[in-house]
Amino acid sequence: MEILQLRYFFMSAKNENFSTTAKLYGVPTTAVSSSVRRLEEELGCKLFDRTHNRIILNAKGRRLQQALCTVFAELDKAIEDVSKAYEDKREIKVLVRGMRREVTDLLSKFSRMHPDVAFRIAFNGDDEYDVIVDDGKEIYADYRKFELYSLRLHLRCSAGDPLCQQQLSLSDLCDRAFVSMDQESNMHRILTNACIRKGFRPKIAAFCNDIECYDKLVAMGMGIGIGRENRLPSTGSDGTEIANLKVLDFNEHYTVYVYYRERDYFGNVKKLIDFMKEK
Repeated sequence: MEILQLRYFFMSAKNENFSTTAKLYGVPTTAVSSSVRRLEEELGCKLFDRTHNRIILNAKGRRLQQALCTVFAELDKAIEDVSKAYEDKREIKVLVRGMRREVTDLLSKFSRMHPDVAFRIAFNGDDEYDVIVDDGKEIYADYRKFELYSLRLHLRCSAGDPLCQQQLSLSDLCDRAFVSMDQESNMHRILTNACIRKGFRPKIAAFCNDIECYDKLVAMGMGIGIGRENRLPSTGSDGTEIANLKVLDFNEHYTVYVYYRERDYFGNVKKLIDFMKEK
């Protein structure tokens, strides 16, 4: 019987829902349900009555919940008291591979709130990191994760392009040129995969990592670009406007997660993770 196993049960009992617990801890729902089942096997009794689509805390589960309410209150208070006496001087190493501008602003706000916490930000690298911000990838198998941002994506072009007046499907753009972020970027991968699903590869007229230059290339008609919903159609430096295209079957989202390891979840790292969870 493990502490995490009991915490999974405790939160699931509170909400009578495994999915809510899984989201809170950044693990699959199956991990929570399997953990609770193992706990029930160890105790030799059922803690929940299960129906087709919900779980209901039974009398034995309620007795364990009441006991754990006292246990965890004392445990969490003790951990807080102990951690207050420990001054964490670790430098937090953060790797940001998605939504760099938004995440940098978020880290800047955290730094103003906690000027005593030192951290170092990288945008590329294969070093060991305490916190990673990236889209969904299987390479972070030993990390926990939670969703930070999820934004709708739009295809965009020069406002003077006749395509702006039409309702389109993505396949209508198979012969058009595109402007893309770097070939290794998440945005380029999303664009390419969406086009491949429609039977073609996008013809890239230009790659560009600088967002202002990127907008300028789209505004001047170099090619069709891709943009997030929180970035409003803008104006190029020469006054040319950019508009969203009406592509009915382009329903892509850009989702980034915060990844962290359970073993590092204390002190300064815990402060940063909890701050990001609130946002």
